[in-house]
Amino acid sequence: VGLWGLLQSFADLMKLVIKFKFVFFQNRSWLSWWGVYLLVLLACGYCVLFFFSFGGVSSVNFMLWFLVVTSMTGYSLLSVGWGCYNKFALVSCVRSAFGSVSFEACFMCIVVLVALVWGSYGVSCLFGEFGGMWMVVPVVYGLWLVGILCECNRTPLDYAEA
Repeated sequence: VGLWGLLQSFADLMKLVIKFKFVFFQNRSWLSWWGVYLLVLLACGYCVLFFFSFGGVSSVNFMLWFLVVTSMTGYSLLSVGWGCYNKFALVSCVRSAFGSVSFEACFMCIVVLVALVWGSYGVSCLFGEFGGMWMVVPVVYGLWLVGILCECNRTPLDYAEA
C-alpha cells in the first residue's frame, strides 16, 4: 500500500466510506454511517486537542476534554454494530465497546487522581514544580500501564483471546 504499510488504515477508511451501494441491496442504515463518521470526527478531535494543548494554546480543562473524546468512541462502536444488520458484527461491536468502557473507568480514575494531586485538569501545571509528586507518580504509572495492557489485549491480560 506504500510507506511500509502505513497508509493501509487510510485505504480501509476510504473503502468503507466511499464504497458504492445499490439502492435497497446491501443497504447500510443511517445509524451505522453516523458511527463511522463519529469515529472519524473523534480521531480528528484527538489531533486538534493535542495540537492546541502542545501548540501554545493551553486549556485548564485539557484532561476533561480528553476524557470526553475518549468516552465518545464507545458510542460510535455501538452504533456501527447496531446499524450493520449482521448479528456477528453486532456481537463483536458490543464486546469491543463494553471492553473499552470497562477499561475507561481505570483511565478516569487515573486522570481524577492526577487532577486531585496537581489541583488542575490542565497540562500546563504538569510541567511546573513537582513537590511531593515522587510518591504518586509510580502508582499512577503502574495503573496506567495495567490499563494500557488491558485495553490493547497484550500478553499478561489477553483474556479475550484465550
